[in-house]
Amino acid sequence: MPIRRPPPQDPSPEADPRCCQGVGTTMVGHFATRLEVEAAKAGGSLTAHQIRILAQRFVESEQPRFKAYYRRVWDDCTRSREALRWEGARDQPFERILMRRFAHLFPPRSGDDGGEGVLSRRMIPGFHLAVDKMIGPSMFEQCRQRCAAILDRHPGTGGSHDWRAIHADPEAAMLIDDVLMVVAHTFADFRKRRAWFMDLINSRLTPARGGGRDEHWQLNEAAFAALMCALFADLGARAHADPARIRARWGDAAHETLCRFILHLERPLS
Repeated sequence: MPIRRPPPQDPSPEADPRCCQGVGTTMVGHFATRLEVEAAKAGGSLTAHQIRILAQRFVESEQPRFKAYYRRVWDDCTRSREALRWEGARDQPFERILMRRFAHLFPPRSGDDGGEGVLSRRMIPGFHLAVDKMIGPSMFEQCRQRCAAILDRHPGTGGSHDWRAIHADPEAAMLIDDVLMVVAHTFADFRKRRAWFMDLINSRLTPARGGGRDEHWQLNEAAFAALMCALFADLGARAHADPARIRARWGDAAHETLCRFILHLERPLS
């Protein structure tokens, strides 16, 4: 039986309860206001029967007014959940090491990588899913095991890891290069695979925050080229400077495939 990706860690216990608490507080407040109004009309008090009738009416006739509010809360909860599952990738070292290669394309954010803003962090779930589909469960499991060994070599303080050393580890670079060679092979039909990749990511963008700079962001061909050029920058440079080394590790056909893929990236409209 193939080994599948381990289920994501449960979100922080504060994320969803905060959203639910906000909904509950708001709705109780609205219902209490309605009770006060109706009690005033009835001379200052209501019977239990009258309260039950008012509650039923509130649910049936007034709740639809709050559809936009519910959607906004749901989106807020979804953003929190996806951020906890994917953005930091703190419990997913393979994804974290892979994303390091293009993290500078995200908008700047305090305490994190980022700078150019060509990409949006809303794309992270779709990106991970696309990579998983391209490399398959067997290779993902190999990556997970190799990452575990790399992390063991670079312990940090307080039970954490030294991520600066991890990113600089030659084995981490080779791990990502092995993955990228497989990814390049999946782009044999470049236009078709590019369209698939872009559609998958754009269909799984996390909800945008209203008024945010990436509210209407989509992965277009230019952003796709920027993403892939960043991912393949080091490997492409080595393929150009030392093709014999690439052929020795992955074979002549793999080297040709890589060169064709990079050529497509240099001609983004091809």
